[in-house]
Amino acid sequence: MITTILFDIYGTLIDIVTDESDAQVYEILSKWLEYKYIYLSADQLRWFYREEFARRLGSEEARNRSEADIFKNIIDEYESRVVDKKEIFPDADVRDVFKSIILKFTSRTPEELGHLSTDLADLFRASTRKRIFLYPTVKPALEQMQKKYRLGIVSNAQEAFTMPELGLYDLTRFFETVVLSSEVGVKKPNSRIFTRALSNLNVKPAEAVFVGNDLSADIAGASRLGMKTVYIMQKNNRPEVKGVTPDAVVSNVNLFEVMTLVDGWNSRA
Repeated sequence: MITTILFDIYGTLIDIVTDESDAQVYEILSKWLEYKYIYLSADQLRWFYREEFARRLGSEEARNRSEADIFKNIIDEYESRVVDKKEIFPDADVRDVFKSIILKFTSRTPEELGHLSTDLADLFRASTRKRIFLYPTVKPALEQMQKKYRLGIVSNAQEAFTMPELGLYDLTRFFETVVLSSEVGVKKPNSRIFTRALSNLNVKPAEAVFVGNDLSADIAGASRLGMKTVYIMQKNNRPEVKGVTPDAVVSNVNLFEVMTLVDGWNSRA
């Protein structure tokens, strides 16, 4: 019996476009930091931002190589390996990245540092965000789902960015748990991020459905744990990933169709 539906966020509930390569963003952040008596040029800030993430996550080349190998039928083997105490598909908190940068150029109390890093993260997201909107069926469908199912979120996302964006559309009230990669320290398809959500809700994988728009991260990761999966198909999605087959496909982010699918699975159980 399915009791729980877990969702990805971006591309599944919320559409968003950001551009962290925009040079103007770092100009804005550099000027804002001057008002806090922290002096970094835009180029310095962009370099340190990339370097601090790379230090935590490993080089992009190494990550891409590992991720490509994973989908050659050795996912479980790679996930169980630890190299330099780093897990496969790692993530880091952007606020910690900004704290590290700030501390290179000034000493601050923990309270000041926490406040500065959070404000800088807010400004960074606001400056990089080009578009954001809620898919039309999301809120009315969640209203209906909540009457019959427990709902949760598992997303590769930054807590500093995502919690305010969920609040922007008054979505947090629908979900009993919100599990984000920046908090857990790993990204989907690493099983640890899925099991955190299942543990929070005290449900078994067979009692849950995962809904997402990424075959490699969402569908492969959830199905490997034994969850049923619903793939949100959109025009810009990857059409297929070898060895990854969702239990159902829904087009155009129609969450009412997701609810109908889950109801049908339960009626046949």
